[in-house]
Amino acid sequence: MKIGVWVDDPIDKHSGGSFTYINTLISGIDNFEFNSQIEIVFVSLNTLSNFIKPCIYLKPHQRGISLFSKVIRRTLKLTSKRIFGGLINFIDQKEKKIKDASASAYLKEQGVRIIFYPIPSSHVINGIPFIVNNWDLAHFSTYAFPEMTEDNGFHKRNDWYVKIVPDALMVFSETETGKKELSNYLNLNPAKIKVLPMFSSDNLNKMQLSAEGQLTILTTLGLKEQRFFFYPAQFWAHKNHYNLIKAFQKFIQEYPDFKLLLCGSDKGNVAYIKHYSKSLSLEDHVIFSGFIEDEALYTLYKNAKALVMPTFLGPSNIPPIEALNLECPVLCSDLDGHKEMLNKAALYFNPLDDLSILESMKLIMDDRTRSELRQNQKEQSKVTSHTIEKALVKLNTYFVDAVNIRSCWE
Repeated sequence: MKIGVWVDDPIDKHSGGSFTYINTLISGIDNFEFNSQIEIVFVSLNTLSNFIKPCIYLKPHQRGISLFSKVIRRTLKLTSKRIFGGLINFIDQKEKKIKDASASAYLKEQGVRIIFYPIPSSHVINGIPFIVNNWDLAHFSTYAFPEMTEDNGFHKRNDWYVKIVPDALMVFSETETGKKELSNYLNLNPAKIKVLPMFSSDNLNKMQLSAEGQLTILTTLGLKEQRFFFYPAQFWAHKNHYNLIKAFQKFIQEYPDFKLLLCGSDKGNVAYIKHYSKSLSLEDHVIFSGFIEDEALYTLYKNAKALVMPTFLGPSNIPPIEALNLECPVLCSDLDGHKEMLNKAALYFNPLDDLSILESMKLIMDDRTRSELRQNQKEQSKVTSHTIEKALVKLNTYFVDAVNIRSCWE
């Protein structure tokens, strides 16, 4: 049976974890030998290149609305969106249905009977059974941060989960904790929720960088081996840089030669965090590096005292898995998903309490604690399911199940 894997517009590498995840997953699928019952094709509205498996380009096979309707819509938008917003939305929805119908018909002609959408909130084509991926239910599971609420954010996000996800043939979650969230918040049948383990970048795991190369990167960033903590995260409010800096200000009173490196793209919160850091006189101790390439990220993992991740959002995140693979100690928020992924291979803290974060930073300074944690990491690495290889084996199993379900009707 032919399963289409939907490929959205290319993700900007500055988007962080989503870029890492999707590129690793799509590349993995392209190179994986699936069960003989399954034929994988990639499907996109854009032209696709450099794939091993076949590709279907949909745009030439989508019929849009008439030129007359387009003129009406553009005229209405120029006149007054407030007055004619409802009519504009009606035309937009009508166009979507027409395009979906033509795309669906073409995909069926090509023999595609199931579509897998790896990115949550992708545009889903009506008329073909589908599988969706879920990373988090942040609009339910954490606090009302601006990125969850502003610009009607909650309702836009929730629409997808309420209108699309319940109709899916299967829903993938990265952890058992995530599966429980889907069942709890969306009242989904647990039988159709499958755990597809999270994984880190294959490029990062296999990277080899000389000691001289690492030293050059550290020097450029103003860092010394084992004398810094770091946090790779985009500057969203839910990433909780505020409480980390608050804890670090107390930490350097005992360890004044330490630094904290914050790397990641600005999502609207970096100016506020920089101002807060300056208000605590931390200009010489907190480094804002912006987005960094994989070579620098690898170097940070290999040379940091620890990764510190005080995020409020889970249930799972990629940096703790990256740190586990690269033998970097992990200090992270006490989310159930983190504990499921890492077990005893991390020190956990309450992300709302700067003193709890501070305590974990002090603990990792103890040689015995650090040694025990490193041993726990080695043991966890042996049993972890969070690798792309194991995720693809699971995906193959789930696709076979989906084929057996889909074979029950014409």
